[in-house]
Amino acid sequence: MTSRILPLALTAALAGSLFFAAPASAEIQRQLELDVQYDVTALSTATGAETVLDSLLAQAEDACSYARPIAGADRLDRACAAEVVAKAVQGIGDAGLTEAYEARFGQAQLFASLD
Repeated sequence: MTSRILPLALTAALAGSLFFAAPASAEIQRQLELDVQYDVTALSTATGAETVLDSLLAQAEDACSYARPIAGADRLDRACAAEVVAKAVQGIGDAGLTEAYEARFGQAQLFASLD
């Protein structure tokens, strides 16, 4: 099995607050650098492209999760995860993977996430 690592760097805006008294609209900017790993050989089939897409989504969700300081529960920044997956799909540049992404999330989602 051949795998590759795609380095991604992006700035994610995480909405949240450290204290209940802080405004709900407060945003914390953070730089996110992520080495996305994927199986190159899996991209040769439609099923494999779906598997790679699932893997990218799982990696993005892991990278974009954070703990809420007061409640202690893990939270997922869905906008961050969507951006990571969209940039990974674009960076990999495989037609089958792009097709799988567009079938699941829509073409407009891919291009909106890249702005």
